[in-house]
Amino acid sequence: MSTMSYPLRENLEVYSDGGGQWIRCTCCSQVLCQLGEDWRKGCRRKSFPPTNAGALMSILVGHYLLEKLYCPSCGTLLESDMVKEGLGG
Repeated sequence: MSTMSYPLRENLEVYSDGGGQWIRCTCCSQVLCQLGEDWRKGCRRKSFPPTNAGALMSILVGHYLLEKLYCPSCGTLLESDMVKEGLGG
């Protein structure tokens, strides 16, 4: 059975194993989902005050949170984004 992979984004890749295509962490090979599904749902999430991204973000306090998505297996950071408070994953 042949396998192959190609980069999707930093720390994520698409992996094919003959039985399907999967999105997985490049650091530990943890599968997050099948290709075509939302890989973010398979992540561990943590929210921080926007000021964790820098003091200039203080104007966002009370409106936005800094949300970070991590691999559930090895903890590699997969994405960081500002999300409206109360709307995070």
